[in-house]
Amino acid sequence: MEKECCSQVQVPVNVISSIMVPPSRPSPKTILYDLSNLDDQILLRITFDSLLVYTNVSQKVQNPVKVIRDALSEVLTYSYPLAGRVKKTPDGRKLQVECTGEGALFVEAATDTTLSELSILEDLKHSCAPLLHQFAEVEEVPALIFQVTRFKCGGLVVGVSFSHNLCDGRGAAQFLNGVAEIARGEAKLSIEAVWQREVLKPHQPPIVHFQHDEFLESGFLVNPNSAIQLGTVKAEDLVISSFFLSADALQRIKQPITEELEEHCTTFEVLSALAWRARTIALGIPLNAAVRLIFGVDVRKALKPPLAEGYYGNAVYLGCARSATAQEVVNGSLSRAVKMIKKAKLSVNDECVRSSISFLEMKRPFQKITDVQICPEDTYVSDWRWLGFNEVDFGWGEPILARPGKFLGCPVLMLPPPKNKSGVMMVFCLPSSAMKVLETEMHCLL
Repeated sequence: MEKECCSQVQVPVNVISSIMVPPSRPSPKTILYDLSNLDDQILLRITFDSLLVYTNVSQKVQNPVKVIRDALSEVLTYSYPLAGRVKKTPDGRKLQVECTGEGALFVEAATDTTLSELSILEDLKHSCAPLLHQFAEVEEVPALIFQVTRFKCGGLVVGVSFSHNLCDGRGAAQFLNGVAEIARGEAKLSIEAVWQREVLKPHQPPIVHFQHDEFLESGFLVNPNSAIQLGTVKAEDLVISSFFLSADALQRIKQPITEELEEHCTTFEVLSALAWRARTIALGIPLNAAVRLIFGVDVRKALKPPLAEGYYGNAVYLGCARSATAQEVVNGSLSRAVKMIKKAKLSVNDECVRSSISFLEMKRPFQKITDVQICPEDTYVSDWRWLGFNEVDFGWGEPILARPGKFLGCPVLMLPPPKNKSGVMMVFCLPSSAMKVLETEMHCLL
């Protein structure tokens, strides 16, 4: 178990060059007005950031930076909106993509630090800022930013920042794996990029069948009736704690729950139930308060018809497990919490998603990202294990670590295990005063 403060890592990085990398062939110059309402949510007017860590690259290839840069230029011809700029529509209500062909920003950097000195393989701090070039704004700037940083030890860190309005986690990983395929010398992409945002248009007129309170008070939004206001907590008051659960430990946790429910339980369901209880206790949520567990559900196959393979837009819906009282989550059985999570997953279907798209067409609860804050009664869980970032092989092997660029936006995160290990890495982000309680609860539950 590790605990790290959320202060940024201070890595002495020297920027060697910063250039625009356009598509290798001419791309359409147009304006795309058809971002879906799942793309255009206020919550997604941020960047989706990832860090990929590779060791001993200098022993395997002479110029890895050029390999990545050339492959990026080639793949941008298939995903040319990522070579453009995201801007507000003239009325300011929605976003549009100006396909200018300007390209992605590509930063080459180097540091005299080694990966072991940085402890990047062990420490999961919220942001390795010098390894991930970013702008203060997300509009009218490059929609895609690469930073490739070479380390003295021969290691390499690839930091990538996507406009979240253009792609979700799976879409971002798909793009990076495409760049990796071309870097390895493949003649074409195994999965071609698909735009097709028009398939997620709202009904005309909009038809809403559900309440969709997950958009009104989601895990990032302020609940005016909240017993605790985390929105006033400063970043420096938050800490990160990570827990590695081996395959054997997972089996010990899952087996009694599976036996009690007499049905298969996934690792996600069981660990989400465990995290829901531990975080609720740690934050001291009143036992009579309503609480929720909110998690992303990939709806590519749930829609009718399913989205095309290669669709890289946002196709994640917020599943929401509800409990009328924290008492039920804190003092009830984990099996009960797992059942609530299963029910929430099953409720995410084509009708629900289509209804939400119409709901967002009619009502936008927030106007800007600064309106969005954390509601403590809602536990948000993000699962990175199957997105594909840990498979990105540019020709010198898969990364030994693939992780988000920052953790502050998500209270609970599931990551793939370290290389050569089997299990799950769980990461929690909480105020320091609550983290000690959470660690105690996690040890008891484990």
